[in-house]
Amino acid sequence: MANLRKTPVAGPALLMEKLRTGGLPWLAARLREEWILPRTGPGQALHRSARALRRALAGQRPASAAVAGSGGLLYAFYDLAVAPVTFDFLWFLVGADLERRRRGLAAVHVVIVPGALGGLRRENPEYESRVTAAARLARIDSILVPASGLLASVSGVTVASTREQAEQLANAAPSSVFPGRYEPALPIYPGPQEPLRAAREHGDRVAVLRASDIDLERVDSWLAAQGCTGRVIAITLRNYGYTPERNSNMAAWAELARRLDRRRYWPVFVPDAEQCLDDTPPELNEFPVFNEAALVLGLRMALYQRAHLNLGVNNGPMGLCWLNERTRYITFKILSNAAPNTSAEYMRLLGFEIGASLPFATPWQAWVWEDDDLAVIERAASAMLDRLDAATASGGPTEAATSQIRPVRAETPGSPDRPASC
Repeated sequence: MANLRKTPVAGPALLMEKLRTGGLPWLAARLREEWILPRTGPGQALHRSARALRRALAGQRPASAAVAGSGGLLYAFYDLAVAPVTFDFLWFLVGADLERRRRGLAAVHVVIVPGALGGLRRENPEYESRVTAAARLARIDSILVPASGLLASVSGVTVASTREQAEQLANAAPSSVFPGRYEPALPIYPGPQEPLRAAREHGDRVAVLRASDIDLERVDSWLAAQGCTGRVIAITLRNYGYTPERNSNMAAWAELARRLDRRRYWPVFVPDAEQCLDDTPPELNEFPVFNEAALVLGLRMALYQRAHLNLGVNNGPMGLCWLNERTRYITFKILSNAAPNTSAEYMRLLGFEIGASLPFATPWQAWVWEDDDLAVIERAASAMLDRLDAATASGGPTEAATSQIRPVRAETPGSPDRPASC
C-alpha cells in the first residue's frame, strides 16, 4: 500500500491541520458557521441552554409539550448540512430502522434536509474540485431517494425544500425523531458506530436492506438475455477521479474473470458510475458489463442479491452488499491513506475492528484487509467458492447460515435469494 500523506481525522490535531492549511480566513469562516449552525458538542450545548433560557424568560412551554404525536412513525432526518451525499446514507437507514424497532414504531419516514451551503455541507477543497456541487445534489435523486426504497419499513420520503420545512416536521413529533434530539438548528450526523456496537454487543440485526421483487425480475431478464450459463460472479469496479489510489486493479480483476471456469461461473462487471457511459475498457470486452446497474440503484442491489458471489474493493456501492444479509461478498482493499475516511485511525473512530469482517456478517460475507492483487483475490475467492460448494452439497448456504442470523420479518432468517444460474 502506498505511503501517502495522512490527514488527522479528529481532535486538536485536525484543528491544527486546518489552521495550517487554511489559516485565519478558515478560522473566521468556521467560527461564523458555528455561530449560525452549531456542529460541535460545546456549541450545540450552549445553543440549547440559550434557547431554554429564552423560553423560560418568555414563559413558553418547550416545543415537545405543545405538539401532537408521530402516529407510529419514526421521522429520520438526514441533514446535508453535516452529512455527505454518498452511500454512507445506507448506514443512516439501517440505524434508523434499528431505532424504530427499539421504540416499537411501525415505520420510518425519511426526511432529507438541505444543507446551508447551496443545499450541501462544506467539503475539503480537493473533494469539491473533483465532485462538483451539482454532481453531489444529483445524488439525492440517484442514491438517497432510491436507497430509501431498499428498507421495507420506510413508508415515505420527504426531500425538504428548506430547513424551515424540515423544522416543521421535526416539531410535529419531537419524541419520535432520529437521530435523538435532532432539530435543524442543531444538525446531527449518525454514522455506523451505533449499528456496529449494537451488532457486536447485543447481536442486533443490521443488514436489513433488500432488493425489490420487480428489480430482481429485471435482473433475471437481463442475465437471461446475456445467455448466462453459470452462477454469477459480480465484480464491482471503482475507477474514480477522487483518490484514485483506492481504484480497482483492473488488470487483476479481468484476469480473475478470465480464469473462472465458465462451465460453472459467469463473471459480470459493474463499472464505476462515472465511466459507465464511456466506451468499455478493452480489458473487459470479452465479459458482460452491466452498465445499467451502475446507474440504477435498485438494479445494482438486485444483481448483488442474485449473484452467487460479489467481489470488489472498498467503495460506496459495496455497502449495498454489506447491509443486505441475502448477499454473498468479499470486499478487498479496505484501508488506504489516500483519504482520511479510509485510514485505520478513522475506521477505528467509526467503530470498525481493524482486520475483521463486519460483526453481523454471515459466513458468506468477508472483508479482506489486503490490496486487490491477483494472488490475493484469487486465493480468497477460491476459498469462499469452495465453502459455498461444500455448503450446497450438504443442504445449501441458506441452512448453514440460518442459525447465526436473527429474523426481522416473517421470512426465512438469513436466507440469501437463490444465486442466478441461467
